[in-house]
Amino acid sequence: MQVSTKLLNQQQINQFGKLNANIADAQERISTGKSILRASDDPVAAVNLSVAKEQSKLLSQFQRNIDAAETRLNITDQTLQETVNVLVRFSELSTMARNGALNEEGHLAISTEMKQLKEVLLGLANTTDANGVGIFGGYNGISRPFEMGVDGRVEYLGNRGQNHLQISENMTVATNIDGGSAFMRVDTDGTRRSLFDIVDSTINTVESASAIVSEANANWYAELDFELPSRMEEWSFDLHGSLGSANISASINEGGLQNLVDAINAVSAQTGTTAMVSPDGFSIALQDDQNGNITIRNVQIEGTDSANDQVTSYMTFTGRDGDGVATTKALKMTDSDQLISASIGNIQSAIDNLSLQRAYVGGQLSKSATQSDVIGARKLAVDKDVSRLGDADLAELVTNLQAQLTNLNAAQAAFAKIGQQSLFDYIR
Repeated sequence: MQVSTKLLNQQQINQFGKLNANIADAQERISTGKSILRASDDPVAAVNLSVAKEQSKLLSQFQRNIDAAETRLNITDQTLQETVNVLVRFSELSTMARNGALNEEGHLAISTEMKQLKEVLLGLANTTDANGVGIFGGYNGISRPFEMGVDGRVEYLGNRGQNHLQISENMTVATNIDGGSAFMRVDTDGTRRSLFDIVDSTINTVESASAIVSEANANWYAELDFELPSRMEEWSFDLHGSLGSANISASINEGGLQNLVDAINAVSAQTGTTAMVSPDGFSIALQDDQNGNITIRNVQIEGTDSANDQVTSYMTFTGRDGDGVATTKALKMTDSDQLISASIGNIQSAIDNLSLQRAYVGGQLSKSATQSDVIGARKLAVDKDVSRLGDADLAELVTNLQAQLTNLNAAQAAFAKIGQQSLFDYIR
């Protein structure tokens, strides 16, 4: 009988190598917790696992986009709410300023607070996100989309762009509203004005409230003194006399009041009031033929659609008796946009515009919240598939590892025992 020790040793080494490889593979699966380490372990399951993992990553990105969008939208919503609160305070102050008992100092105190609130509005309009980018800047990544010039006017440096984030395979959500829509395009009586222009106009109406009146009347005789530019201006107002009312309209300028006198006299039969221009051409005398009251209200000047800080075109209404003695105070009248009552309506328009913007933001938040629930449910299902396909059964692997370690120890002991025998042990 011929025994090859070399062959026996090589066979045992190969077996030990296989056992060690199996043990190492089991240990790696246990340490990683994965059942599939290489595509060759299970090609079909490996492909399915890869697809499930890619889908899970995509859903995770959608969830991160939703979180980022909600963060920015919540900042936007809160900022708009604070802006509305400031405008409500503006409206309250305007209502206070209409109190006829207030003197010039009282109006000055109110306008001072309004100027401080304008600074607050500018700060809110320049609110930034966590990256220092203005949330109302549109596509422009600038920190201050609104800037106040030396003349107090606020200019918008951003654009009308709107950022979006993908929150599903076929759905996006807006993450902002542009400053142009929120602050620079407020609809007021058919025209669009800046919120800051409305605020400035409101401040101007309060500062001039002690000097300007909305209506003036006198008993049978009144004198109108005009301060006008050299260019022609289209004036109109409602004139009420003893017989009735009429709307008067005429183009006038400095020293040129004849057109207005002609317009008043053209409807004398309707109002009972006649007019005559003074020799110097700067004033008009009104007289009611029935010795009734003369009332003027609702003055409109073409081209004036907001209150100015300096009133350059106006008329002064003074009631007089037959001897020319004043029977009323000299009351200054100008375009009705210079009145506080007009500014209150514009402030409300600005509030309504911001409320519409908040509604849009709320809609985007609702969409992202709903999609977040959908994405969460989908990701849970996908992650279950990933776990089912890729996670190892640790109990089974540990049992298998223990069995292989036992086999290895037994094989090594047997090989050591066999290795101690010689040729003489076989031929005895």
